[in-house]
Amino acid sequence: MKQVRKQLIIPEEMDRNLTQIALDSGTTASEIVRKALTLYMVAVEKKREGMKFGFAKQADRLDTEVIGL
Repeated sequence: MKQVRKQLIIPEEMDRNLTQIALDSGTTASEIVRKALTLYMVAVEKKREGMKFGFAKQADRLDTEVIGL
């Protein structure tokens, strides 16, 4: 798969959080960003299909809906 380099400018606090998540996960900041972008793309696709994106404690009930995507 051909890869493309992108430059990302983020606030310092976000960078600290990203670095900590990568350390805690045993991976790289780049991998975390790739996963986050994949999740975002799935959320946008499902929204186009009329579905909701959110978090649930139980499979049949959405506790928190993520809006603004």
